[in-house]
Amino acid sequence: MKLAIVAPGIWGTVHLELARTLARLGQQVVVYTEDGRAPSGWHFTRFSEEGVAFWVISDTRRAAPVWLLDRLGKPWLGRRFFTSLFAVRRFLKAQRDCDIALVEGDWIGLFVALARRGLPLRWVVGIHDTLYLRIPIDYPGRPRSRWREMAKRWVLDQATSVRANSFVTRDALVQGGCDPEKIFVLPLHRPAWMAIPNGDLEDYRRLARDDIRSRWSVPAAASLAIVMCRLDAVKGLELAVDAVAAGPGHCWLLICGGDRRVAGMGSYRAALEARAMRLGIAGRVVFAGAIDKLQVARHLAAADVHLAPSVIDTYNYSVVEATFVGTPSLMSETVGAGPWVVEAGGGEIVATRSPPAWGERLGQRLAHPPTGQARREAADKLAAITHPERIANALLAALQAR
Repeated sequence: MKLAIVAPGIWGTVHLELARTLARLGQQVVVYTEDGRAPSGWHFTRFSEEGVAFWVISDTRRAAPVWLLDRLGKPWLGRRFFTSLFAVRRFLKAQRDCDIALVEGDWIGLFVALARRGLPLRWVVGIHDTLYLRIPIDYPGRPRSRWREMAKRWVLDQATSVRANSFVTRDALVQGGCDPEKIFVLPLHRPAWMAIPNGDLEDYRRLARDDIRSRWSVPAAASLAIVMCRLDAVKGLELAVDAVAAGPGHCWLLICGGDRRVAGMGSYRAALEARAMRLGIAGRVVFAGAIDKLQVARHLAAADVHLAPSVIDTYNYSVVEATFVGTPSLMSETVGAGPWVVEAGGGEIVATRSPPAWGERLGQRLAHPPTGQARREAADKLAAITHPERIANALLAALQAR
């Protein structure tokens, strides 16, 4: 099968690993992407790497033939709309013999939907967010745009099929008006950098506990709950603070993530700090700021429980990585990866946003931690569920069935 993948900035995403996996499985894979290392916004830089053929244009330079169009359209369409549109058109025309195109995201899907006119192209758009969909979920600062909603709906209508990264995403797409017959659900694969630590998992957790708790001045005798996400209102972190306040008095909360400003609220971190102060637990809440990707596993392993109380979260890799390092997660029912984590034994879904209920479940988790064997079994089972080759083969099967 020949697959054309359209994924801007693919080197910063998990889609690169899946492209390479598909190539290892014997598929012909050609990728359109945009990257700062390419010298031109018009002429493709072409090369092959690990069995994948890349067609790359600059992600900053405008293409000279459409420079004026880009300048005129900038206030409404962004600074490089026509550069990307014509590049996608030329790429798809060159790959018109492909069996199917995989398009990662609805915004680049808009370019594909426009560019494919006159081309016999079957394409699947991968949806990894619920932005601009008209769904019955709200939170402070939720983006709203009527024209972006219409553009997203049009892309979903134009695509041959839609890949949702979770059942949460699928349900939101259906609520937003997408044809349910078009949608198939396939989780995201486990990235290589999330590999389970070598050696004994309990030793890894013990060393992480000593290191991280010392680094953030968490008492050795305290229990530790952790959240690992950007500080954004969609993550529902007020509930994490409330849960710790309603839970055992020996539990601390480590909040890891860079601050965001929320419309009508200001600094989200400041709002959480004020909430902790009002609840009398400010001394047990630590803000660690943004954590480097390679330090996430160590922080998660140092905790007793990971909290994911998102208002809506289409996937959430943090609950996956927490399972790999042996830390169980308490998740809201709108965390997309939740069903697979529960299936593996890496946590549970709390189907309410009641702080006392979350505090009770937190206390029970702290009182009855999993055994070392249970941690390892959950990690191994989730690693098998999300193995890149398993996900790639499931994707191929889904594509062949459509």
